[in-house]
Amino acid sequence: MAQFKEIRRGGYLPDLIARQVMDQISAGELQPGDLLPTETALADLFGVSRNVVREAIARLRSDGVINTKQGRGAVVNPPSERATFRVDMAALASKDNLADLFELRGLLEIDAAGIAAQRRSPSDLEALTMALDHMRARPSFDEQLIEADAEFHRCLATATGNAYLATIVDYLSSRLKETTRATRDVYGQGDLLDVTITEHERVLDAVSAQDQQAARQAMALHIDGAARRLGVVTGEK
Repeated sequence: MAQFKEIRRGGYLPDLIARQVMDQISAGELQPGDLLPTETALADLFGVSRNVVREAIARLRSDGVINTKQGRGAVVNPPSERATFRVDMAALASKDNLADLFELRGLLEIDAAGIAAQRRSPSDLEALTMALDHMRARPSFDEQLIEADAEFHRCLATATGNAYLATIVDYLSSRLKETTRATRDVYGQGDLLDVTITEHERVLDAVSAQDQQAARQAMALHIDGAARRLGVVTGEK
């Protein structure tokens, strides 16, 4: 039977919880088909809020480690159903690995921006505008702005109409949120907060105008800028 321990602060809490669950699965304490305790029970066991548990569960689900079923809760998946592509958060402490992830992000999201410019619907534009408005409303690069930033990228990928592309962009965005949290103080320097919002505005303007080339260029500039703000340069080996 799985034995979870209260989380000791010293990292991003959802990651620490997800790691404990993975450790229990690797040790055979949790088997395929086993149910995880409820969100409330896990929150009590780990000594955290239900929102923290919910994000950890979402992370495990996106990795294919668990599946959430209506009326049953979170169920451990067999190894054959787990995601073969997975970004190890601990590995992103390496600048080389982080640069590789941004390079992959560029390959996907630059094309996604161009496709979204061709296919976006009025509801897509509304969702993008709402996410950007939430970014503009924040006085600092706080948790709400980080989530609004990720939501903008999810909405853009959804606007492509390609469910597979939307899924992988969503996955990458969730992983990059933690690197942004770890370096959020960078955005308090000078006008970098305004700069990143302006980059998103240019993407939205191009998508709204259905200018495929401008959307690609705006996204390329944003990803390059975001990478440099985190201290990495893509394309250099």
